[in-house]
Amino acid sequence: MKITQALLLSILLSFTAHASIEMTTVEPIPGRFSMDIPKGFTRIADDMLKSEASSEDGPSIAYSNESNTVNIIITHPQMPLDDDNMGLMKSIMLMGMRSYQPQAKEVMVDNKKAYIFDFVTHDEKVDTQNMMLMIPFDGRALLIVFNISKEEKEKYMGIGRSSLMSLQFK
Repeated sequence: MKITQALLLSILLSFTAHASIEMTTVEPIPGRFSMDIPKGFTRIADDMLKSEASSEDGPSIAYSNESNTVNIIITHPQMPLDDDNMGLMKSIMLMGMRSYQPQAKEVMVDNKKAYIFDFVTHDEKVDTQNMMLMIPFDGRALLIVFNISKEEKEKYMGIGRSSLMSLQFK
């Protein structure tokens, strides 16, 4: 009985946290696609992104909360991707991230087949929960990562998934 009550309380608190965060719609690439992000997130300046990018395919657009503990990172790398090679690319991504023990789930986003990868990255400062959407866009992969610090996980986990699933192509 106590386990059931604890489970119900946990679900209720998770729903309450999710419901208390307002969303707003942004167009990261105007006229190309839109998505919902938590209200109050701001776009990270391009020069700041360039200083943190590890390659020329590094983050092209990113949004963050005020404390920089929750981020949405959007990249459109030179990685060919279409409906025909989605399964192969999923396998390649899983293999490349195997040290993070990723899980991949096929989803439909704006009537297009996509994958969401869930994995945790670790560094000396923090563990980060990551949800990465991979979907074809203009013949290449569009990767959108919603990453959440361990402290913010309960508050933002459902929001992150909702944000990724809200993607709408124009």
